[in-house]
Amino acid sequence: MPTDSVKEKNSYLHSIKDLTEILIKHHDIHEGFYDLAYEVNIAVGSIPMPEGIALPGAAVGFSRIGIKPADAMGSHSVDAATVNPKPKKLAKPKSKA
Repeated sequence: MPTDSVKEKNSYLHSIKDLTEILIKHHDIHEGFYDLAYEVNIAVGSIPMPEGIALPGAAVGFSRIGIKPADAMGSHSVDAATVNPKPKKLAKPKSKA
């Protein structure tokens, strides 16, 4: 489990950096700086209240979450080379001639 992750009863909570690291490994990325990216949808309108009245309001929903390359290392950026280094190639055995 990544370093900032927390396991609660039947739940796994991850920090922004942990999610970025998990996605870097999932997509097998080995170099560059990455940030978490997300897409939100916002809807506005009358929101029904328990008192039987409607008030103006807004609802926000996350429609997609992913990663995007970062120009420079930021406070939530992850270096792919550090968290998912390229596998070392095995040397081929020398054949006897």
